[in-house]
Amino acid sequence: MALKHKAHKETLEVGTSAEWNDDHVADFSSSISLYEDFITPVITTKWDLTQNGAGVAAVITFQDHHSLVKIDSGANNTDWSAMRYEFNGAAGNMTYIDDNPIMTMAIWLDAYAATGNVTEFGLQNNAVAPFTANQDGAYFRIDGDALYAVTGTGAAETATDITPIGGIPEYGVYRIELTAALCNFYVDDMEVIAAGHTNNFPDSDLTMSFAARNDLGTTTDMYVDGVGLERRRYQG
Repeated sequence: MALKHKAHKETLEVGTSAEWNDDHVADFSSSISLYEDFITPVITTKWDLTQNGAGVAAVITFQDHHSLVKIDSGANNTDWSAMRYEFNGAAGNMTYIDDNPIMTMAIWLDAYAATGNVTEFGLQNNAVAPFTANQDGAYFRIDGDALYAVTGTGAAETATDITPIGGIPEYGVYRIELTAALCNFYVDDMEVIAAGHTNNFPDSDLTMSFAARNDLGTTTDMYVDGVGLERRRYQG
């Protein structure tokens, strides 16, 4: 569907149908975009929250002069907390590899240690518990003070260490571009590919997912500043 705009004419000036133009096109058959800035509404309106143990439910908070979502793993070993984008008001998936999704995220890591802090963020299957091995998805993982680009089928995964020189950024912008033939990962620099995967792609439906886990008794706090998703609708 395209929205066409009329050409401007003076009074009594003749106009024709050919002068309608496509200078502003809203083509919902080829691309649909979502953007979340975590200001309003309340987080449970669009996001499904899950935790185990003493994991703390994600909340929208105002910190350092702007709004973010805080995901707190909890204080005990193996505790975790997660949030996943809902489908039609409930837990569920809302995209697929053939949508050619592009997901961009701004993540702030308040504090993290060389060991004990684990996070996952990106596109994952809603039906699988966070931090399950070989998850269906395309996502980032932080583990042991290293940053990984991950694609998984549910049975196997490819994980590439893409830790930047100087370490994981305290505040970083991350992007995933997933197609049926290639998955590119970016960190801060949206022109230079941090990793490009060509195998072990997800074969199930996906949603946007963020999770933080406590390993070795070290609490993991992750803040999500914003997230956007473009679904390019079967363009190959």
